[in-house]
Amino acid sequence: MTSESLEIKDFIKRLFNHLPNSTEDTSCTVLHTNQYPKSIDALKLNFHLVILCNKGKCDTSVGHHDFAIQSSAISIIPPHTVFSIKHFSEDFNAHFLLFKSDFVKKGFVKSDIMEELLLINPDYPPIFDLEANNFNDTLYKFEKIKYENENQSPFCVEVSRLYVLQILYDYNRTCEICLLNSDKLINRQYQVMYEFRKLVDSNFDKLKTVKEYADIMNLSSKYISECIKNQTGVSALSLIQNRIILEAEFLLKYSQLTIKSISNKLGFTSTSAFSRFFKGIKSISPDNYRNKQEN
Repeated sequence: MTSESLEIKDFIKRLFNHLPNSTEDTSCTVLHTNQYPKSIDALKLNFHLVILCNKGKCDTSVGHHDFAIQSSAISIIPPHTVFSIKHFSEDFNAHFLLFKSDFVKKGFVKSDIMEELLLINPDYPPIFDLEANNFNDTLYKFEKIKYENENQSPFCVEVSRLYVLQILYDYNRTCEICLLNSDKLINRQYQVMYEFRKLVDSNFDKLKTVKEYADIMNLSSKYISECIKNQTGVSALSLIQNRIILEAEFLLKYSQLTIKSISNKLGFTSTSAFSRFFKGIKSISPDNYRNKQEN
């Protein structure tokens, strides 16, 4: 196992327990499931994943965001971001669009416009509820891409690319409308929370206390703690610890690094300190966690 991002074929096997046809082009594909998918924990992808939920729900984490994907919602998971999906309801039914950046960049849209479309703002959870007409329109596009892939008609790649572009434009438009109508844009506590989370995401391997982040932000630890608690319902320290655990789980599960190397990589003073921290949060030692994943 390595810590490289998972490819499309491997993801399909991991989530749906089957491999695509060896001749199938997986640079862009749509899967529909009305069965119980397998949970995925602390994973990084090497492609863009768009989930359109038809029915039911599941719990998802993307970076430092935790949210539920429910009926009539759409979510885009960007590549190279720690991602997990689990706790599927029995009636879970969704379409999954998987595509690589190069697939859409080969079209006629200018590269700078394409980069902007593919950029998912890390400050906001990548999840939006769709009204009935928008949902039905998006579902139609998913099904058309699936149809083109399965039938391999002339120009199927070009037609699929156009539908993917439409989905991306629609998603970005929905995002812009939501942000323009959101009072969170002028909420100081909300701004503090996201600045704090961005700093944690960049410095969790070096900074472990709320005070260290407070000093960078020129704010008091008490004020930051109040903002985080009011906006998220959890403590500021929990956000720091959860981010460390997220990376630790990923490295334990998908890398060949030793426990000592992982401890050093995450900024702990010793292997025993890392082990105590990990077990205190997860109720299992790093060694046992890794062994459990491999069995």
